[in-house]
Amino acid sequence: MADIQQLTDAMLEAAGTVLGRLVEQPVAASAAMRNDHEGSIKIDAGTLVACAEIPSLGIKPVVRFQNDDIAKIVQMMLGGADDAAEMGAMQLSIVSETVSQIAAAMAEELAKNMGAATEGVRAELCTDATNLPAPPFASFEGTVQVGVEAAPQIIIDFDGIAMSKLVHDDTPEAAEPQPPPVMVSARSAVEPAVEPRPSVVEAKAQPVAFTPMSPTQSRAQAGNNLDLVHDVPLQISAVLGKTALTLRDVVTLQSGSVFELDKLSTDPIDLYVNNILIARGEVVVVDDKFAVKISELNPTVES
Repeated sequence: MADIQQLTDAMLEAAGTVLGRLVEQPVAASAAMRNDHEGSIKIDAGTLVACAEIPSLGIKPVVRFQNDDIAKIVQMMLGGADDAAEMGAMQLSIVSETVSQIAAAMAEELAKNMGAATEGVRAELCTDATNLPAPPFASFEGTVQVGVEAAPQIIIDFDGIAMSKLVHDDTPEAAEPQPPPVMVSARSAVEPAVEPRPSVVEAKAQPVAFTPMSPTQSRAQAGNNLDLVHDVPLQISAVLGKTALTLRDVVTLQSGSVFELDKLSTDPIDLYVNNILIARGEVVVVDDKFAVKISELNPTVES
């Protein structure tokens, strides 16, 4: 039998692990308290709702946060002031990513404790309440103390389907109905009945007749009909170089910041069509606009 209290406590500890890693401060998760939610889950300005999905269990737990709590966590991540009344587009993006990371870690911990696979577990911020499971919910509340500055409240909601899969009944299953006993006479016990063998019907082999077929017309004979796809739009990207930065480095970028790419100034740039590398070339200027002069077609990735 799965102990729902232990499962939710483990999920809160997983949330604390993520928060501690994000803000680099000690954390402590409280025990979960049950507070069932009968109505539908509402999404408003003060609440952040993340919907997780665990394919191996076939359930979609919901994790709710207070907007102010996560905003304070983001400010701690950025090393800014406590006033989080106004957040820019980058901060809002970090809020969404933070909520998704926490909910995904909680869902993975739930799957592990249920002995299920964690492949395909994901979570994302939900902005449409119609995408959430239907009520009623078994809800569990807890807090995660982050350093001395923040203690975000986290609410975990399980719908009826999820609860039926997480908590199993201890009562023994009803015994399957057994067929009535067969009365065996003394004669049948001594002389078992012999079933008559089915008669064997001699079948005559018949030769297989195949329908005559003609060779398929070749592509050259049939015509390629490329005119049908000539107007399909393709996205072409010229990639000067790439690099990897941590979240902390990204959020500190500002006007005038410089970061190094993985290519030398003399290296050719990569030309992608629909994210497929098709050529390499050099940057030139044509009529005051940047252009690419192709120097190599169909290059290998290693070259």
